Amino acid sequence: MLTAKLSDEQWGEVMKYAKRQTLIGVLFDGMLHLPVDLQPTEDIRMKWFWKVNRIELANRKQNQVLVKITEKLEEKGIKTMVLKGQSYALLYPQPLHRQPGDIDLFVGEKNLEAVSQWIETWGMTDSKHSYHSLHINAKWQGVSIELHRTAAVFGSFTKQRQFVKWSEQVLEQSTFTFTPMDEKEEVHIPNTVFNALYVFYHLFFHFVHGGVGLRQLCDWACMLHVNHNKINQQELKQRLNCFGLLNAWQVFGYLLVHHIGLPQEEFPFYKETKKKASIILEDIMEQGNFGHSAEKQFSNDPNYLARKRKNFFFHAKRYLKTIRLFPALGLEAFGFFLLERGKHFFTDYFNAK
Repeated sequence: MLTAKLSDEQWGEVMKYAKRQTLIGVLFDGMLHLPVDLQPTEDIRMKWFWKVNRIELANRKQNQVLVKITEKLEEKGIKTMVLKGQSYALLYPQPLHRQPGDIDLFVGEKNLEAVSQWIETWGMTDSKHSYHSLHINAKWQGVSIELHRTAAVFGSFTKQRQFVKWSEQVLEQSTFTFTPMDEKEEVHIPNTVFNALYVFYHLFFHFVHGGVGLRQLCDWACMLHVNHNKINQQELKQRLNCFGLLNAWQVFGYLLVHHIGLPQEEFPFYKETKKKASIILEDIMEQGNFGHSAEKQFSNDPNYLARKRKNFFFHAKRYLKTIRLFPALGLEAFGFFLLERGKHFFTDYFNAK
């Protein structure tokens, strides 16, 4: 809790931090709860307000596009399921203040070819290929959309097969829905067990492969806070053990309880893991949202080989950190990285020539 008034320069640092962690809207709401004498000057508040206003407009646009594209796909007999994003925004005290990214829609493997054809017919930009071939990239009315054939990637082929089978079942059997703010139509979302595991694995995957921001922890905390009485904990624990994630879940969960503010009784399978959690928190504060700040250091290098070399050593360092924290998961991730990057090293090189 802030107890002393900050200078304009210090508030400027808070703004930079908020941008780095994609928490501009969330911290703005927190600032408004401060006593008036501790709030920043009117000039800073107004600049902050206009940034938040743009976030609200982006969320409203995303909600409109989300409803429209799900309606169009379902008219063609293609069932969809929203992954994270706008479905998590509704869990926040001020849903329009969560900074949006892309719209992620899970359509499944069997529907991907049909979806690809329809979005071409509708005039969307369609690159068809993404880095992991997980999804089709599209853009509609200025909003980026990822249409997923699979919801996530695991370093183990066995785990991947199990996850794909489970996610396809969840898609077919989905009866859970939500209505985006300002809209009237419902869209499908995963059940609470899948959602709880998925929001965690998504942030863990990005932590391992590049970095993760505090907003992803906030998404997870909000999901558990709102749904803690609805989650089948026996099934959740079974799934976490199946994918080898229970230990990592507990380590990251320590951050939710002690740094994000989730009540301990609302976090399933809580465990004291302060030492490892402190290492992770330091990394999150340094790397920011998805590690983009760190990757900018080498992403603009005009020399292809130099860029790839810097990229490799940056990621290799992260995998070594993960191996020390979570040996089995770290080795899985490193093996996956070597396989994927080895393949793309040559394809990217020849495509660039």
